[in-house]
Amino acid sequence: MKTKITILTLIVLTALGVPTGHRAQGTVQVAYERHVLPSYVEPNTPGAPGVAVDPALAAAITDPAAFDADGSLNLNKAIYVRFLDRNRTAPPEAILIHIPGPVAGSNSFGFVASEILRLSGGRFEVWAVDRRSNLMEDLMPMIAAENANTLTASQATINAYLNNPAGAGGYLSSHPFAASSFMAEWGVDVMMRDVKTVVDQARTITPSVFLCGHSLGAVLAEIFAGYNFGGGVAGFQLIKGLIILDGTAAPGAPGVAPISDDVYFNGGAGPAGDVVGLNQLRSPTAPEHAPFLVEPFNPLLFQLVEIGCQLALLDPDGPSVLRQVVPTFVPVPATNAAAIGMNIDDEFQSEIFARFSIGFLRVPSGGSATDVATRTDDPSSANPNGLWRPKDLGSTLQQWDARKDLSSIGLAGPEVSDFNTVVRSFLLGAGNQTTAIGDTNSLEWYFPNRLVTDVSKLIDLGKTPLSAQAIAAMTARGDNPLMLTENKKVNVPLLAIRTTEGGFVPSNLAFLLYRQSTSIPQNKVSVFTMNNYAHVDVLYSVEKRSSPGSMNVPELISNYIQSNQ
Repeated sequence: MKTKITILTLIVLTALGVPTGHRAQGTVQVAYERHVLPSYVEPNTPGAPGVAVDPALAAAITDPAAFDADGSLNLNKAIYVRFLDRNRTAPPEAILIHIPGPVAGSNSFGFVASEILRLSGGRFEVWAVDRRSNLMEDLMPMIAAENANTLTASQATINAYLNNPAGAGGYLSSHPFAASSFMAEWGVDVMMRDVKTVVDQARTITPSVFLCGHSLGAVLAEIFAGYNFGGGVAGFQLIKGLIILDGTAAPGAPGVAPISDDVYFNGGAGPAGDVVGLNQLRSPTAPEHAPFLVEPFNPLLFQLVEIGCQLALLDPDGPSVLRQVVPTFVPVPATNAAAIGMNIDDEFQSEIFARFSIGFLRVPSGGSATDVATRTDDPSSANPNGLWRPKDLGSTLQQWDARKDLSSIGLAGPEVSDFNTVVRSFLLGAGNQTTAIGDTNSLEWYFPNRLVTDVSKLIDLGKTPLSAQAIAAMTARGDNPLMLTENKKVNVPLLAIRTTEGGFVPSNLAFLLYRQSTSIPQNKVSVFTMNNYAHVDVLYSVEKRSSPGSMNVPELISNYIQSNQ
């Protein structure tokens, strides 16, 4: 089960899976600890006064941190994982707080966090946020598999998730509407107040607090900076600077406009795809009205992917175990490693927010990519190589080749992330498979749909005022309206980093539009482009491919903090 609140879990850098060439120098040893703090009391959430708790829901939650001392379920909590130097006795000089992107957990930033600690000599800490839905993940079977570290245990864990008595994937996965009464309200306001809880905690240690976000997390970081928390306090006043990684709002960009009230209430097309309406979230009548993401990914798939990543490390060349369970996930005979690669590599994964550059299917000597896969166009145009579908090679298993350069098989560009580093990060905590402790994982099983609905309403960062009808709907169940009123006053230094193959920030113009919507001086803005990076490579690659500067992302962040603390 997960560790209790504030209990240290000290893991040296080698256990974090950082490649040998990037280990800490001198006395720096990276450790992490999970903290769960009392946070904003959302009035419809278990733990709020007068809220009745579904006994089946409470029974399905295995995280001790989700329960108060009296044994009652309380999900009104903020969560962060603190990456720190185990050997440092003095307080950190600066703390970087990270907001993850969609379906991402705190451990998705673990690799970058470790590198930042190493580069700073332990002077900086990184606190990675988990959304409160993390408390509902049943990681106990996964922990058992990692502690046993055997193929038999991995198969047993797959069976445990598939054959859960409450339904495949567990109670919430099979009964998503059981969380609708409260998750329907877990939108931007709840997220902002949880992040503020973490920021306030960091400020008790040092005034040098920086806020970072990746993907949708970058937009949430921008929203936090301009958020009005009442009492004359705006988010930007609580931080020293802002870092946005391959994501941004771009007020004024052609076609970028908040969703209408009708779409906000009843669902429809949003700036990045369809959104679920507030009325649908509160009174669901169809599967897509679930309070958390169920398409194109879902909690059961996330559970199986985490086990699949362990299998890819334990038995990379063995036949895919997942193919027997989710044949749509592994459509052709393949190895355990190839099963993962063909689902997260940027030549194969259609969803741009889930793409890494980690190699390609193994091609026979002297052959080309077309020998093992079929090319189609990439609808997002993010990857110049297009998208590929693996071919059925009959009795021959598709294998994964973690090659760093695709030119010899007829494709363009290097692969900038390390396959094993990426796959290991999907495991729990340190991902070392021998002392698994369920502090943190890279995936977020229950990503709140309300968050996307609210962000779609705020995509111009408050430039369009909320209507009286929208405010009435937001507050109908006792919550706050969205209070993004201070964006124009934001004046903290900005570090903006985009990828050339990420798809979310097609040019630096988007960063310019964001800056113009604020009061950030031009001389306080640093913009870098990571060449050949896919969207998630910014969290895993140490390749020095920035323009300008020829640096990697941890170096850019460390230099920025050093200059602005």
